[in-house]
Amino acid sequence: MEELNNNQIPEEEEVQKEEEQIPKFRGLYRYVNISVKQLDMIIAACILVILIVVAIELMDPGFTVSFNSLGGTDVAPQEQMYGDLIDEPIPPTREGYTFTGWHRDSACLVPWDLETDTIETDTTLYAGWEKTE
Repeated sequence: MEELNNNQIPEEEEVQKEEEQIPKFRGLYRYVNISVKQLDMIIAACILVILIVVAIELMDPGFTVSFNSLGGTDVAPQEQMYGDLIDEPIPPTREGYTFTGWHRDSACLVPWDLETDTIETDTTLYAGWEKTE
């Protein structure tokens, strides 16, 4: 058997002594080089951030779709989420005109397709009108 100096400890004994120095009650924490108190504070902070983000998302009503009837009857605004189709509103009425649909611009040059166009931001749609004879 090998002779050992007073300074030398066989590797098995070194590993055993290192394992003995790691507290057994730490559970998963025993593999992390940080105090339990610090790690608990980090975990609590992460949970708090997650809760704040969830609360903000729940309070967010989405985007507002406003309807400018350009002289017709009022149409109530809608709250929609990103990527949603708008609910078809009751068409406005205007004496002497026929409603022709909703448009993206006040000049009524770019129509809004209720079947395919989705909400990406706060939006104002404009009523298109055709004069009746």
